[in-house]
Amino acid sequence: MKSNHLGVSGFKQAPAKRPTKSSAELMSDSAIYRRTTLGQRELLRVPDPSATPALRLLARLNGYTDLRRLIDMAPADARELGKAIEQLFNDGLIELVDVSM
Repeated sequence: MKSNHLGVSGFKQAPAKRPTKSSAELMSDSAIYRRTTLGQRELLRVPDPSATPALRLLARLNGYTDLRRLIDMAPADARELGKAIEQLFNDGLIELVDVSM
């Protein structure tokens, strides 16, 4: 079986009709992400959610904690955070939380 960019095999990508965001938009310190249904399924499916930085991040996203706090909680993953956010977002595993109320 082939392995995907998250380091796990058998993952199905979401349809390509997702809104696009720039890296700057995705990496805003105040950005808040939550797992999509697809992201939740992926997290439950993988044998080791701590296997890669992207999976560790996926496990930490809860829809309430902003990126700055997530970086503070896991500074070792900070270097790869941008790439992981972009991959997870583009694959439909996470989505931005709309906080404009």
